[in-house]
Amino acid sequence: MKKTQIPHFGLYGESSWINDPEFFHIEDIEDRSSNLGWKISPHRHAQLFQILILKSGQAKVQLDDQQQNLLGAWAIIVPAGVVHSFHFAPDTDGRVISIAEPLLEDAYQEKAARFIKPLLSQACHINFNGNRNNFSELWPLIQQLESESSYIREDRALMSEYLIKAILLILHRQKQKNGVESAAEVTESSRIQRLKELIEGHFREHWSTQDYAQALGTSTSRLNRLSKASFSKSVLELVHERLLIEAKRSLIYTARSVDEISYDLGFKDPGYFSRFFKRATGMPPGKFRVLSNQMSI
Repeated sequence: MKKTQIPHFGLYGESSWINDPEFFHIEDIEDRSSNLGWKISPHRHAQLFQILILKSGQAKVQLDDQQQNLLGAWAIIVPAGVVHSFHFAPDTDGRVISIAEPLLEDAYQEKAARFIKPLLSQACHINFNGNRNNFSELWPLIQQLESESSYIREDRALMSEYLIKAILLILHRQKQKNGVESAAEVTESSRIQRLKELIEGHFREHWSTQDYAQALGTSTSRLNRLSKASFSKSVLELVHERLLIEAKRSLIYTARSVDEISYDLGFKDPGYFSRFFKRATGMPPGKFRVLSNQMSI
């Protein structure tokens, strides 16, 4: 039976948040999932980034409403708040790195910010199968981070922070090699990161483009040009996209009624919410829920 809320965890299965701004955790995929039938059920983390590094094996990955079957060497980026689940093939070899958001705050003020911050801004899969040389550079860093987590040392947090940054930079390089994102797009997305943060904080309030422009101290036309250059979408389209993601999450992973979801997302009229959803997806929310349930069986 579906729950009324999507579960939040510190780490998977551990409901309490670990209140440590320097917290990071690394574990073997087998250690976490083998006694669960190699399955991790849908959940999300409020204040943790996660990076899954698959060295070998196979995984069925769901990030919000998107599913992928991954074989071989991959990295999977899971930002805070993204609903995710995994079904690994037995004997899949890999690691899960969980990072507290405050641990990366310093990195966001450094030269590395224009590479790291956009990388962690949205869920993605990074394919290493075509470039094992890059993976051979990545894996020793993973092993070193694992070693650091095993000992209590005076400089443990600092060494771990450097290793995590190095890991993220290699992931950025590989993402670039795969042609997922051009250098210009990285620069533009980092320049308007504040816009995405504002949307995350206010999408339920249905702010107008003018509201976002005023908060950023710019004009609506200039902000729309910047948004379209970076995302090929207007500010309003970004807001609607964020509303749609949250609507899909609630329809797939909770048992709340369409009316309850509508009000939770700031729609005063459930009928308008249903029209908004159908216009975006081609089907009403009730039908989307039924089809999603059938696909997950």
